[in-house]
Amino acid sequence: MDFRVSTKGVEITDAIKNYLEKRLEKVDRVIEDNVHLDIKFEKDSSEYVGKIMVHYLGKDIIVSEKSMDIYNLIDILTDSFEKKIKREKDYVRPTHKANNKGLGEIFKDEMPEGEKDEKISNVKRVNLMITSLEEAIAQMEVMNHEFFVFRNMETNEINMLLRLKNGKFILYEFQE
Repeated sequence: MDFRVSTKGVEITDAIKNYLEKRLEKVDRVIEDNVHLDIKFEKDSSEYVGKIMVHYLGKDIIVSEKSMDIYNLIDILTDSFEKKIKREKDYVRPTHKANNKGLGEIFKDEMPEGEKDEKISNVKRVNLMITSLEEAIAQMEVMNHEFFVFRNMETNEINMLLRLKNGKFILYEFQE
């Protein structure tokens, strides 16, 4: 497992980096695959905010935590991340392994030649996540998106969540 740390308003000393590496060794035992973690730390007024993001088992897994102390934040963040990875491994059904192709394995920032349209500025291809409704809402909250399309693990149907201006959600269940 390799990782990249980015910061905003936080200085990562060698001691903090060594502590983070030590805590991630515990998580590395849970993840069987060689994955790349994006870890972000920022100072938000009096609190530190940490976020770990990884693409694992065909979906984007994001964990975000807050704490007053950077070392405590690393503990909370890595523990939450480890629990989330274990939970995702338990949820994955044998037919939904990471080697199965989802809807687009690669992000694309521009349209292929010959498919230019004046109304469409670009095309982004993303993985269709297999998740529960609660996890989909949590993903929307963490990523701060207005809508989210996913395959509902309870019904195995494609659903879309739309966030309204009042903070409530509309769940679209597509029929074939």
